[in-house]
Amino acid sequence: MEGDSGVPWALGLLRTFDAKEFAGWEKVGSGGFGQVYKVRHVHWKTWLAIKLSSSRTLHVDDGERMELLEEAKKMEMAKFRYILPVYGICQDPMGLVMEFMETGSLEKLLASEPLPWDLRFRIIHETAVGMNFLHCMSPPLLHLDLKPANILLDAHYHVKISDFGLAKCNGLSQDFGVDGVCGTIAYLPPERFGEESQLFDTKHDVYSFAIVIWSVLTQKKPFEDDRNFLHIMMKVSKGHRPELPPVCRARPHGCTKLLHLMQRCWHGDPRERPTFQEITSETEDLCDKPDEEVKEAAQDAEVKARPAPKSEAPVSTALKRASAPAFDKDYSLSELLSQLDSGISQTLEGPDELSRSSSESKLPSANSDKRLSGVSSVDSAFSSRGSLSLSFEREPSTGDLGTTDVQRKKLVDAVVSGDTNRLMKILQPQDVDLVLEGGASLLHLAVEAGQEECVKWLLLNNANPNLTNGRGSTPLHLAVEKRVRGVVELLLARKISVNATDEDQWTALHFAAQNGDEGSTRLLLERSASINQADFEGRTPMHVACQHGQESVVRILLRRGVDVGLQGKDAWLPLHYAAWQGHLPIVKLLGKQPGVSVNAQTLDGRTPLHLAAQRGHYRVARILIDLHSDVNVRSLLAQTPLHVAAETGHTSTARLLLHRGADREAVTSEGFTALHLAARNGHLATVKLLVEEKADVLALGPRNQTALHLAAAGGHAEVVEELVSADVLNLSDEQGLSALHLAARGRHAKTVETLLKHGAHVNLQSLKFQSSQGPAATLLRRNKT
Repeated sequence: MEGDSGVPWALGLLRTFDAKEFAGWEKVGSGGFGQVYKVRHVHWKTWLAIKLSSSRTLHVDDGERMELLEEAKKMEMAKFRYILPVYGICQDPMGLVMEFMETGSLEKLLASEPLPWDLRFRIIHETAVGMNFLHCMSPPLLHLDLKPANILLDAHYHVKISDFGLAKCNGLSQDFGVDGVCGTIAYLPPERFGEESQLFDTKHDVYSFAIVIWSVLTQKKPFEDDRNFLHIMMKVSKGHRPELPPVCRARPHGCTKLLHLMQRCWHGDPRERPTFQEITSETEDLCDKPDEEVKEAAQDAEVKARPAPKSEAPVSTALKRASAPAFDKDYSLSELLSQLDSGISQTLEGPDELSRSSSESKLPSANSDKRLSGVSSVDSAFSSRGSLSLSFEREPSTGDLGTTDVQRKKLVDAVVSGDTNRLMKILQPQDVDLVLEGGASLLHLAVEAGQEECVKWLLLNNANPNLTNGRGSTPLHLAVEKRVRGVVELLLARKISVNATDEDQWTALHFAAQNGDEGSTRLLLERSASINQADFEGRTPMHVACQHGQESVVRILLRRGVDVGLQGKDAWLPLHYAAWQGHLPIVKLLGKQPGVSVNAQTLDGRTPLHLAAQRGHYRVARILIDLHSDVNVRSLLAQTPLHVAAETGHTSTARLLLHRGADREAVTSEGFTALHLAARNGHLATVKLLVEEKADVLALGPRNQTALHLAAAGGHAEVVEELVSADVLNLSDEQGLSALHLAARGRHAKTVETLLKHGAHVNLQSLKFQSSQGPAATLLRRNKT
């Protein structure tokens, strides 16, 4: 068959499509190569991708037509599980028809969110396997434009290498100039910038693969701060390579070997770079390392790295496991290797476990609705979901009718142990939001167990971050409560209900305020967390921060304009909570805020000064008084702060109040003075203070009782000793009972003895107590005689 221009279409098994077979043309990306459209095949009822060499409305010349045909032939020759499937050519407009990859390109995925380390290792390995296949062809097929934008991912996050527009057979030359450099500058080897040889070989792709490793490990773009491509060329030619960030999050020990491999792959001398057959042997070890080798890796990380030998001859697998090659000292990464964190070790499956689970494992899958970049740095997306054929076979599932108990246990064990590699193998789409015991999801479980890598994988597979457990908590509640900053960031990057409340009406911000977690507080506020959301007791995050003494969070909330006058349950303000708990810096801070009244009263009439006096927070009380708090303000029970301090026995606070003008003879609604309350509760030091301050010991309270009556009735002998005097010793209350009568009735022998010692009268009223048993009755009978 011939095209319109008469060029023969020798497409082999590929099909020629007519534009009428496609509907719903949606542009999903564009670049120097042209444009990519997502289309739906009318008859096949599936989504495909069409790569056009230019705008679909423009005429395609013979040169562009031949380029597309050549690319199609290369992709047809390279049929492999890690190579993007191509189905044929669309005639008008002229374009390449391929499998649609909805998950998108690795470039866009790396920029979207942190990836689990096990997934990063797998992507690197599968890319190496795909490139090894191309290089094993006869003659070897060189990609020449390997970069994250041309590495697509299917719905299960498995690799599909794409864009063979620059691919050449081994040894073919390419015209080369400053304006005609093929591929992306940052991924080109240094020999491409020289003038001596323009012959291509497999080592070109090996160098590009090294930069891909760097991009996957760092999730950054190489030389992204340097916009001058000539400058980049000069740096690379002089031996400079992309630098690892000086501060990286903890990485598993497998990164050490991978970094060594990366350095060998970007060696300045192409002859020193390994082949992809050697590379795949090493990357495979990262994906399927036996359990016992995790311990060995941890021990190896503690051993100082030795300089790498000049020779890069293949080493046996056993040898590589025993001692990972060190970085070449000529490279700046050697310094950074020492910074690798040896605190994290991935738990991988051993040989027995692998063989045991081979019939049980299921392909990881994703229901991602994200549209990521497609071919050649475009914002397109390709996915094998809904495509003509899946590139990966799926083993028979025992849980097609629902998640079995066995599968549930495997998932729980994988999450709790942090075995992301295992989780990636067995997680099925129907399991992602599986409800466990207590109403928790797998995501809840991963967050609670602190397994950040498992959280990443579950979120990549569209786990619902808004599901609640039996207590109404979302994963965000748990992450903030447990102060897992990395997980909080992951969750907030999703479409999440940041103001969701649990069974106590607490939001995530309440937990951040309670913990004093400044980082999470800022993150939540940046996502529009409500600063005035109240819990079931009417407490906002500000109330909670004040209650728990989290000054840093209080300051953050104040800068955000929080309403410090917002009342909680029983009209408690943040200042009341701070005073009650004795958080002096917060009391100072709030007391100076505009519109804050230090005399604000709760529902029962207590001011912050009442609360500080009740808890004996002397310094808080002093600050409140300095801020002009009224020392004689009364609660609903007509209690002043002095009454509260005397009743609770906080002598220092009582002294402060007396010296600052508190009325020592003020009477509560029940008729008690401060001295009455101190005596009734047996607070000797406070009683002494009040007596020294000339409090009236003859003052009558309820039932015409003096302070001595109250102390005697309570059996407080030492207080009685302090209060006893001739004037009050034998005074009777409204029932005609003296202090001695009350002490005897309460069988307080020591108090009776004290009163008798001071000459208390044993009259007829007290004789009725002598018939009772006990020391008090004995004392009365003796004194009668």
